[in-house]
Order: sequence, then structure tokens, then C-alpha cells
Amino acid sequence: MAMLLSIPLIPAQDGGIEATTVISLPVDSVTIYPDGLVAVRRTGSMELTEGQHDFVVDVPSSASMDTVLFLVTNASVERVIYDKPPIYTLNVLEGGRQRFSLSYLMENAAAWVPSYSLHLLEDSMVVSAMAIVANDFDENLEDVLLKLVSGPPQEREVGLRYALAEAAPEPAYYDSAPKAAAPYIPGAGGASGQQETLFVFQIENRTDLEMRKPVGLPLFEEVVPLERMLIWDAPARPEGPAKEEIRANNSMDVPWPAGDAMLYREGDYLTGLQVPYTQVGSNASLDLGATADVSVSKKLLDYNISEEVREAGWNSSQAFKVTTENWTYQLELESAADKVLHVEVSDSRPMKSELIYVSRPPDETTATGLKWEFSLDPRSKQLIEYTYRVVKTEAWGG
Repeated sequence: MAMLLSIPLIPAQDGGIEATTVISLPVDSVTIYPDGLVAVRRTGSMELTEGQHDFVVDVPSSASMDTVLFLVTNASVERVIYDKPPIYTLNVLEGGRQRFSLSYLMENAAAWVPSYSLHLLEDSMVVSAMAIVANDFDENLEDVLLKLVSGPPQEREVGLRYALAEAAPEPAYYDSAPKAAAPYIPGAGGASGQQETLFVFQIENRTDLEMRKPVGLPLFEEVVPLERMLIWDAPARPEGPAKEEIRANNSMDVPWPAGDAMLYREGDYLTGLQVPYTQVGSNASLDLGATADVSVSKKLLDYNISEEVREAGWNSSQAFKVTTENWTYQLELESAADKVLHVEVSDSRPMKSELIYVSRPPDETTATGLKWEFSLDPRSKQLIEYTYRVVKTEAWGG
């Protein structure tokens, strides 16, 4: 129902009496974005007579007036005065009970963050997420439909476009009356590929949100597969330590919003970590920190250099010097664990170097990088040796 705060009467231009109604609508739904942007929809109904009516719409002072949209069934908008509060002049085409919809955007009116509990199993993990929601409205919200938006970092323009689409009333409500154009917002028109990366979590049951009292609401829970990896970045940590990483696959049908997590094994707390934003079907890499399961070291086994002066051609007095350097390194990994370890080792080499020998072919080779992935047996050792060559040519005047 719509709440009527006052109904003063003023003379109409045709000599009759026209009602100016101050109207307040209860909040029906709230959509909260990660950066505090909120899309609000208020709804209600009221008996109206046919003809012209003025409505002073009760809109919070913190609402963005550029985004206010007020619609009534069986009514056309004759005029809008964008004051605080705005005044709408409507022409009701047919008397009877009409449905009202008011929508607008607010900055920093609410916030939400995910909070994770992760429970490690042998080759899987229970991912349990709560939504921590804070209501910074100037009113308590009762029995509202709550929607929480998540996604990778977005430009505010995209957020506004999505929020307007979310806050706008359903077209089916207003098929019988002409539509009022939505206020102009830069970039708000047309489709956006970026917009489609956003995801809306809709809380299953309607919710009460008290002012400035954060509340936790269940978001999702599911068992997902994982792979444990030991990661060694040899150039950055030639003497270790290696770090342990969990690669959890999001096999669910919803993305994982970025947020803080607490990791448990058999009910015991292990560590706190960050869950990155993870799309459906992709892996989340969770860094558990340094591991004692494997010791590692990178050693320079050999270095040699040779120089040769060559003439540019048989009939030329110019010459150039060719310098050849060969570097041989050894990577050593030794397991201290009683289980098979899955290891990823990465190393680097100079740009334009030539790899001339390697004892174990890398799984990935780039212009400056080498990467190996393999399984390390319990209490075993793995040695990788490789040699690269760098050839430099320069003019020689000696």
C-alpha cells in the first residue's frame, strides 16, 4: 500500500479542485553493488480517480535525483519538477486502484562483502560463503527482496547502466499507459559486453535489514574439486622456500566474488587467505604460503666465455667481435614428504638466449622463461640441468 502523508487541495486551472498528494512508498527491493552504489525500488497501490493528479514523491535526500523514475499504471506523465522532493503531474486515464513504482540510485547507502569458510578434504574442498550486508540507509528495511551484485572491477558507467536496468519497473505493469523517458545518464543507453560480466545473487527469502547493523546471510555452499601444487619461482627464490598453492575449480553455476576466507582442515583452523574473483569453470589459486615439504636450490654449475674477431668480408677493412657465453644451471628439489607432490618450477633466461641443452624438457618455453610441471615421489630428489648460450656481436676497431 502507498502511505499518504498529506492531501492538501488547490484550485485547478479549469475551476475544479485538484489534489496534490505527498506519497511515500515502502521499499520492495534493493540491489547493492560492491562499491556502495544501490538501486532501490519502492512499490505500492492506491485508489485514484480519472483526471489530473499532482504527486509530491517522498525520495530520500541522499538519492541521485537524476535517476529518479516514478510510474503509475493507467497514467501518463504530464510534467516533472525535479525538486527535492520531485513533483509529478500525472493524467490518470482510468479510475480505480493503480500500482505505483518508484526507483532511484543512491551512493554509499549500503555495502556487502562475501565471507568464506573453506574446509579441505583429500582432493576436494567445501566452499561455504556468507554475504555480510550493511544497511546505511536512514531507515530500517523490512521484508525486502535483496540482490547483491558481484563481478570483476568495473567502470562506474557500467555500474550505473546495470543499476538502471535493475531498478526500472517491469514493462508489463505499464502496458496500458505511455512511458515517461528515464533521466539521461552518460553511457546509460545501449548494450555493453562488460555489463554481462556482472552477476546478481538474489537472496532466496525476503529480508529485514536494520540500520547500521551488519547481518550475515547464506550465499552458497558446495563441494568443489581441487589440486594441490608446490610452486617454486627459482629466479626470485634460488634457495627457496617453495610455496604451497591450492587450485580450486569453480564447478558451481555461480561465480565466486573476491573476498576474505578462513581455511580449515578436519575442523582445525589453518590460515586466512584471499579468494580471487573466479568465474564459473575456472580455477582459483589460493596461496597457503611457504612449505617445508620440499627443499629447493638453484646453482650455477659452469660458465665459460669465448671471443673471436672476424673480418666483415674478403675485400673489407672492417671487422667485428663475436662474444659467446655459455651458462649451465642446476635446479634441485628434494621431497621431505611421505606422499606424492605435484610441483611447478619456473626459471628465467636472458632475452635472445639459445637453449642448447636441458636434461628434462620444459613443459612451457617462452622467450625468457622455462616452466616444468611434474610429480615428485615421496622422499625423492629431482635434478634439472640446462645450458643456454648468449652470442653478442659488436664492431671491432682494434
